[in-house]
Amino acid sequence: MKTLLQINSSLFGDNGQSSQLNQQLVQEWLAKNPEGKVVKRDLTQDLIPHLDSTRVSAFFTPVDKRSKEQQTIVDYSDALINEIQQADAIVIGAPMYNFSIPSQLKSYFDHLARAGVSFKYTETESWIIG
Repeated sequence: MKTLLQINSSLFGDNGQSSQLNQQLVQEWLAKNPEGKVVKRDLTQDLIPHLDSTRVSAFFTPVDKRSKEQQTIVDYSDALINEIQQADAIVIGAPMYNFSIPSQLKSYFDHLARAGVSFKYTETESWIIG
């Protein structure tokens, strides 16, 4: 069964223009994949913590040296990465506020982008892992 990951980030919930467009794309995907499963993540309801020194330090601390608190932080990020890796398709509703994406969506991306976990650097470029 195919899985679609639907990400909404409108402060106006289902009434937001980006959420409505996002839902339209989901309905089109379901019409083509009637047996498909939709996993919905609303970043205004399920708040992703913004990065701070505690979170960044947890990401860079070697596994064998992490505290229980640091491991909890890493586990949360790993779950978000796993969720996106398990999806066959992803649709992101991204409104623009103050000439940028919502801070909730940026926080989500910050938890997905982890060097050596979800991407790696090489001498000439970066590569997505997974």
